[in-house]
Amino acid sequence: MIIGHSMTDVERITQIVKGRDVKIYFIGIGGISMSSLAMISLERGAQVFGSDIRRSDATERLERMGARIKYTQARANIMEALPHLAVYSLSISRDNPEYAAAVALGVPLVSRAEYLGALMLDYDMRIGVSGSHGKSTVTAMLGAILDRGGDSPSVLCGAELADGIGYIRGGMSRLVYEACEYGDSFLRFSPTVQLLLNIDLDHTDYFSDISQLNESFLRLACGAREHTVLNMDDANIKNILPRISANKVTYSASAGADFGYEIFPAECGRYGFRLFGDGERTELTLGIPGRFNAENAVAAAVAAKSIGVGSSAITDALSSFEGIKRRLQHICRREGTDIYYDYAHHPKEIGAVADALFAMGYKNICAFFAPHTYSRTKAFLSEFAEALSRFEAVYVTDIYGAREGAMIGVSSAALADAVRECGGKAYALAGEDDLSHALTVGYDCIVLMGAGDLDRIKKKTEDL
Repeated sequence: MIIGHSMTDVERITQIVKGRDVKIYFIGIGGISMSSLAMISLERGAQVFGSDIRRSDATERLERMGARIKYTQARANIMEALPHLAVYSLSISRDNPEYAAAVALGVPLVSRAEYLGALMLDYDMRIGVSGSHGKSTVTAMLGAILDRGGDSPSVLCGAELADGIGYIRGGMSRLVYEACEYGDSFLRFSPTVQLLLNIDLDHTDYFSDISQLNESFLRLACGAREHTVLNMDDANIKNILPRISANKVTYSASAGADFGYEIFPAECGRYGFRLFGDGERTELTLGIPGRFNAENAVAAAVAAKSIGVGSSAITDALSSFEGIKRRLQHICRREGTDIYYDYAHHPKEIGAVADALFAMGYKNICAFFAPHTYSRTKAFLSEFAEALSRFEAVYVTDIYGAREGAMIGVSSAALADAVRECGGKAYALAGEDDLSHALTVGYDCIVLMGAGDLDRIKKKTEDL
């Protein structure tokens, strides 16, 4: 059964989706997860409608497949489509004109997670990847391992995998999917196997404290039908471990787990690992930098071994894995400066990026940081400041509010002040000319970080 979800709701969604000539409307169809669900719906024969505020690779690909997309969000779009079902993400407000129109017309509305929770029941094995950090990369890694092993999995990732879409169409035997904790979305799913990477307080507009977050992850971990794979090196996972009723497969760099591992450094900031367990030793070096990526790879390898995948497929897939977009992605080199793009939007992730870049040999690093949500910026202001002060200089963009309105006293200028109080150099971004100026300073590396829309700054970098 889907965790925290009634079968009545699942059956209702399934009945609608499997109806003849069904019409499904996606509010915000261009989002990485929503576009993937729209693609699956098209593949299953539904008529797909949707809206977004701008064109993208994802929307253009969907249009080529037959989706009908509007580039404004208006009540008239719902009136024209008259869908049998409307799907929305938790990022939209309830006063969204299309959401309101669907309510007024009596169109059934389901969240993205509810819709995915119903669709995934058609797959024989459903492998969920959860955690506060690293789940997109691990989802992609695990998908690559299963593909190398001959399983041809379907993959649903929260990051772009190909052509602007976070979806790889495979068979119906195995689905690897990213399960996000925001709004307890991951409790809408029905994992056969659940992988839990780590737990860190985040999404403070929903989770009031670490105890509430731990309880949500506990419910998730208990809901796996076959077993849950757990990182025993994470303090919060160890805290809930005794209460997890599901079958457990554990891994740790220390003793006492089903799988042990050790990480070793290689050249140019890359790392490898040795994994022990199941009577085998698996050893490989990654082609992508960052110790955090080695930790991600260990998690993917353990999850693969837990369902019977051999070491050769794991070694082949991970040693050739090239990473995913916006995860320490090298964009270009300009005026002798290497420029990277990363999704880091939590202090721990910023610290991991800094560690990786310094390990790669960069010494003079400038960061452009786009804070994501006012509540997160407020909750972790001092932690952000400490992490960002490690860079030679930091430019802080306007806060990307996403689903939130502005908060008094929470601003990019306030964060820049906090960085300076930690001994760093920081500036509230005054305009795109700051990027051009940064290239004249002689930094050996510039990194663009944040979960919001940094494409404008990225394009400015590429065009310089």
